[in-house]
Amino acid sequence: MQPAGTIRMYRHAPSFSGDMQRCGRAMFAARRSTSARTTVSVLGEIDAVNSRVMARYVEAHTGVSRQLLLDLRAVDFFGGHGFTALYYISVHCARSDVDWVIIGAPPVRRLLDICDADGELPLVDDLVSALVRLDRCAQCRRHVVPVG
Repeated sequence: MQPAGTIRMYRHAPSFSGDMQRCGRAMFAARRSTSARTTVSVLGEIDAVNSRVMARYVEAHTGVSRQLLLDLRAVDFFGGHGFTALYYISVHCARSDVDWVIIGAPPVRRLLDICDADGELPLVDDLVSALVRLDRCAQCRRHVVPVG
């Protein structure tokens, strides 16, 4: 009898070369930064029209990644539905064991100051901080020794 265990199921790896999607007044683009890291960049406005699409776009592009860099520096407007999308992404990343960070423009930061006052979401100041944080997470994963 074979021992029972958990098997991680991956979706088909999406094409990352120029993979873009437009919805409402926003555009989403994904690319593989490294073999384990995906960067999703958002341009424009995130509101009730496209927040779910953004969350699903991110979910679809983290299927084979261990890390996600969500770049919201080019976001001009970030409504309350955007926070819901970030929460959805957070839950998805936690369930999928994906480390992630958010680089936010002023509209994103303003909303997170109100809706995420305790700083539960992984918001960082700039790209350098994001990369340092993700590298630190990757280093911690390498040092974890399975028990049992």
